[in-house]
Amino acid sequence: MTLLPPGSRACCRMQTPVAEARRRASLCPNPGRLFQFSVSVHLLFVVRRLSLALRGSISFRYHAVVFRRFRFSFALVTLVAINALQCCPAAAATTTFTALKSYPLHGWFSSADISPDEKLVAVVRTSEVKTGGAELSRSSAVVELWDFHSDRLVARTTLEGPVARPPGGGTALYRNRGAPFVRFTGDGMLVVVYFADAVRMLRTSDLSETGSMPLNPPPSNTLTYSLKKYGVQKTTYVPAIQGFETSPTGTLLAVLWVGPAVRGNSDQGRLEIYDISSGQRIDMWRMPNSWAPDGVGRDLAWGPASKYIFMARPNSIPCLRPNGSPDVFGLNLQTGALETTLNTGLMVGDIAVTPAGELLAVDANCVGRWSNRHPKMVVFNLKTGNRVREVRAKGTGVRYRVSVSRNGQRAVAWTSDVKCSVFDWLDMNCYGQSVKPMFTVWRLPEFSVVATSPVLPGEALASQIQPTGPVLRISSTGCYVLVYGMKGVVFEVP
Repeated sequence: MTLLPPGSRACCRMQTPVAEARRRASLCPNPGRLFQFSVSVHLLFVVRRLSLALRGSISFRYHAVVFRRFRFSFALVTLVAINALQCCPAAAATTTFTALKSYPLHGWFSSADISPDEKLVAVVRTSEVKTGGAELSRSSAVVELWDFHSDRLVARTTLEGPVARPPGGGTALYRNRGAPFVRFTGDGMLVVVYFADAVRMLRTSDLSETGSMPLNPPPSNTLTYSLKKYGVQKTTYVPAIQGFETSPTGTLLAVLWVGPAVRGNSDQGRLEIYDISSGQRIDMWRMPNSWAPDGVGRDLAWGPASKYIFMARPNSIPCLRPNGSPDVFGLNLQTGALETTLNTGLMVGDIAVTPAGELLAVDANCVGRWSNRHPKMVVFNLKTGNRVREVRAKGTGVRYRVSVSRNGQRAVAWTSDVKCSVFDWLDMNCYGQSVKPMFTVWRLPEFSVVATSPVLPGEALASQIQPTGPVLRISSTGCYVLVYGMKGVVFEVP
């Protein structure tokens, strides 16, 4: 497979009329502000004239004449504002939706990726069956390769996992997040799958296995509790992979292990870098416990030229205000040094990095009755560490997930209309929300809106729009957006 060259627009056609309408709308006056300014000025005028009349400085007869002139000028400015609303409809509208062609995917799966040539989608789903007795079970992962344009299954394979026996002695297992992952390599020649503590490399042509790498997870932690009613109980906390990303160039793989934040655990976060071509681990960095991610967001993003890796870790718990400590960390893979620390000012949920060296971060905090209703996406220059831009969404917020195309020309994020529906007045938190799922695609580096999707159908999808809900991934040239987490679908962006 060959990657389309940067700047290629084979499937992306510009909508000249829409772009021209947006340009004209930007030149139109804001009728709402004009009307507010008119009301404020005329009210001050009336108050001033009334005060003079009451003090006897001018007669009431003179004041009546002035008031008639005031009514005339007020009506004139109001007509100007209404005319501006009529001649500039694009400026008055809050959001302009774009009809997008969609390609539904089949079944339920936990991870998916779109190929660099934008022709295939790889998905992975798991199943578990009883074997050799009621207490034994074997899990398996089904990997499928789909040509989503023609809705055709290209290849399919099943990966068998080990036989699992439930823990005895009243021990309960707790795994932070252990779902499988699937990713294409940068050149699109291999499909990389994580399942059952091992990484499998499969050929894209037929999904035949070319090699595997066993992973060495951090140690588990078992805590013992003595309960008066139930006696001695044990809980085993098992670490899991939270981040799994192949490099956009080369054959590197970044794996982020997250262990439980429990008593006695000194290994809560570990970043490992592997070379897929050799099957060897080339670097490992153990994060301090205070920096360990808490399960929100993707948490990993490759930097320019695959020489840096960035991690996001919220510095507060949900529904609380973020503090001033760093929440994004950048490692130089050549030196192993921590070179970048950023404070986004958000409860950071996801990050993405452009080839030009800009980092995009979105919020994952709770939606309140009055607060955090329209969070912004923040953009940092990685060379200077400065915040250079804040990106807003008209009438909604930018939150939960963000992704950047490999050529660095487009970005996508959730801009769903999220409102608080159940508010607890005792602890002042929102425990229910109504969601209209939408996403927006921007053109980089100016962050002009390319398209905003209509409200995506389905109550199940709306109920899952949350920090750990459906994932957005944009294709290499930004022509397609992959949504998965429930049932998957690919959208074509003009």
